[in-house]
Amino acid sequence: MYALADIKATFLILLGLLLLSSAFIVVLAPESLADYTVIDTAFHKTDHRLIGRTAYNFNNATEIAKFPKRIEGWKGIDFRYPKRVYEALEADIILSRAYSKNSNLVWMDIINSDKRKSFHNPKVCYGNRWNIVNETVEEIPMERSSAVIFDKIYVNRLDLEGKKDPEKKLVVLYWFIFKGGQGVTMIRLTSPVKKDYDSTYSVMEEFTKDVMSLMYTEIKRQRSMGEVWVEEYGVKAYAGIFSLFLPSVILIVLGVRMNKRE
Repeated sequence: MYALADIKATFLILLGLLLLSSAFIVVLAPESLADYTVIDTAFHKTDHRLIGRTAYNFNNATEIAKFPKRIEGWKGIDFRYPKRVYEALEADIILSRAYSKNSNLVWMDIINSDKRKSFHNPKVCYGNRWNIVNETVEEIPMERSSAVIFDKIYVNRLDLEGKKDPEKKLVVLYWFIFKGGQGVTMIRLTSPVKKDYDSTYSVMEEFTKDVMSLMYTEIKRQRSMGEVWVEEYGVKAYAGIFSLFLPSVILIVLGVRMNKRE
């Protein structure tokens, strides 16, 4: 008899604590985790993966079009590839822009799609006309500021040489951006080699730093859901939060009283 009462009391207390912890999780949960994006060098998770928050919604064509055409002295103009390129990619969003500065040129492509086939392996895409003379993953140091939250980022690098004309050379950098439940975005930068691969890469590295400072924003402290409710509903929010915690408190009190009676 007494043992059964003890079991009931313990059960009520445990159930109350479970509900209490659940209530805390709900009230203290961040306002939104959907704003966070993943940056990586491949579709699958790698050691190069980083978490951040983009300043633009890369799943929205209007948002992508707002990306600045002037970046730290670089001036950009939009361009389009032949129609067959878009038909082959079947991408939802493609922004192609050529940036120039001091006789340097960088082509930037922002390709967004929920179809994996839209992201043909760049090594395969270039295979018909170019030889890959170097393939690496580069680490680019970033200066931390209010806009850049990374100490470094990682990008894929391809050094290409024309099959028909070996004098024609390109450096290509690319990486991927993922957002939960939405499409994948590939950022691709391409620059013609004027002197040598490494000097071209150095120019692209600086351009990448400038681009990243605009693509990403500082991760500020997220408001909790409780703070959001209070801000939007005032006194009603306090009443709702109180009602959320009330059942767990009642169960714990009942369990404690049953133990004292015994």
